Amino acid sequence: MSADKIHYIRISKGQGGRAEMVRMGYVLAGKPYVDVLWSRAEFAQAVTGKNPFRQFPFVETPSGACVYQTLAIMHHAGHGTPAWPSDPARLTDALAVAGGAYDLYQAFGAFAADDLVAKKKFEERRAPQYIGGLGEIYAARSFAAGDVATFADCMAHEAIGWCVRRNEASRHLFEANRSLGAFFDRFRAIPAIREFLARQAAAREKDDAV
Repeated sequence: MSADKIHYIRISKGQGGRAEMVRMGYVLAGKPYVDVLWSRAEFAQAVTGKNPFRQFPFVETPSGACVYQTLAIMHHAGHGTPAWPSDPARLTDALAVAGGAYDLYQAFGAFAADDLVAKKKFEERRAPQYIGGLGEIYAARSFAAGDVATFADCMAHEAIGWCVRRNEASRHLFEANRSLGAFFDRFRAIPAIREFLARQAAAREKDDAV
């Protein structure tokens, strides 16, 4: 099977960001992929003619077609597999979780590191809102759409992890939320995800920007 190429920018200690959500989506769907990593100096060269929004990640298929925007890439990779629910009600549940997870990710990335007012707003309002909401959902069911993990769980895992690694208030919220801790354990125990995380950890010991 020919593999899609996932284009992303090299970020030291970034641990993937949105690209990691996408990679996990491919892993959960059982689809092959190849990483194509670009330096910041190559940014314009990489996105020109490939993504009209001029941002990463985007995917290039073996036919040369390009797919951009995280949710669209998730659909491209997961459609026809359990990673993208075929049942409309389950898909609705998954999309609701994916939207909340992405709102958390975007809320944390919406302010500069030295913007203390925005940081305080995130820590006092947005982080409890989204992390608490996701915890409520995962207390009620094993995964975003029920008993089977989907693309939405990839997004939730990475959005929460991104904030927890970079924000102490988010870390405390996560550590206090037993349902989210249990979700992380369930999700990481999925054989394909467990193997992926082990491969990524080994790769990042040699290059922290992959």
